[in-house]
Amino acid sequence: MARGGRASHAALLMLTAALLAGCDAAPAQREGVEAPLPSVRSEAVQFVPDEVRYRFPGVVRASERAATAFLHGGVLRERQVVLGQRVEQGEPLATLHNPAMAPALAVAEARVRELDASLSRLGRDVERARTLRERNLSAASELDRLSAEREAVAQAREQALAQRDEAQAQLDELTLRAPFAAVVTDLDAEPGDFVAAGQPIMQLAGVAEREVEVRVPASLASRLEPGQAVSVMPTFGAQRIVAEIVHVGRAGESMAPVIAAIPVHSAPALGEPVRVQLEIAARAVTRVPLAAVVDPAGSAPYVLALNDDDTIRRVHVMPGRLAGGWVSVNGEGLATGDRVVTAGQGRLEEGMRVRVLP
Repeated sequence: MARGGRASHAALLMLTAALLAGCDAAPAQREGVEAPLPSVRSEAVQFVPDEVRYRFPGVVRASERAATAFLHGGVLRERQVVLGQRVEQGEPLATLHNPAMAPALAVAEARVRELDASLSRLGRDVERARTLRERNLSAASELDRLSAEREAVAQAREQALAQRDEAQAQLDELTLRAPFAAVVTDLDAEPGDFVAAGQPIMQLAGVAEREVEVRVPASLASRLEPGQAVSVMPTFGAQRIVAEIVHVGRAGESMAPVIAAIPVHSAPALGEPVRVQLEIAARAVTRVPLAAVVDPAGSAPYVLALNDDDTIRRVHVMPGRLAGGWVSVNGEGLATGDRVVTAGQGRLEEGMRVRVLP
């Protein structure tokens, strides 16, 4: 029994020593295991030229427009077109009755015929006088007189021809013709009405090109130039049409007209309201992804920037304009190429080291 008791006592002592040794080694093992670093994603800070967008309302109109009128007064005899009709260049639109035009042409034509007869007679007289002079049967002064008279009649005939052509042109002006291919958009006079010279008879809108005019502040107009691209969007639609500035007016300190040409194949209908978006280059700005800004609507928004050793530093910023998922910021401590955390900001503190995911 004595030997068995001693053996049991020795085994107990060994077990106790082992337990004590195990308790001493556990803290050492725990101290040797490092906690995993927080994982984050990042993007580089950009310094890029900014663009400011302005939108102005306008109405689509034809690039070619005309308020057709007669050169002379008279009574509107006939109108050959109706509202909304398409007409081609040179097509008759309306005719005017002016009782003075036809008699003036008749008088001019009679004058030309009279001078033609006189010129023919004088031509024969000159030839006869020349023959007599060659035979020494008449004086040289007679031939000279007849030659001078024929020359005077020839000049008078040239004037009469010009007067006849003018009378014919004025008579032709009694027929109003389309100056270009167009659509009749308005009728201003009815057959039987007396119209004065220059009074509009109808309104035409060309079918070849479309444009829109907007009025912009003079300070903005000074930064625009012909050939610059703009966007045109229907007021009640999402379509975006690329147009081109063709004219920039001058208006001193007030509003200046700006005209943009719209491609015909994609142009909205005449009279449709649209919005014209002008994109003006501005000074370069610092911008970061919107996801990098913490508490952007709060009183103290900030971003978490990464140092070279992947430690965190907090940079307070003032967010600006948002475009395409990036926001311009104004804050000291950010430079082009600096990395900012875009994902995994939760529980990150100043000076904490992180693991940047690719």
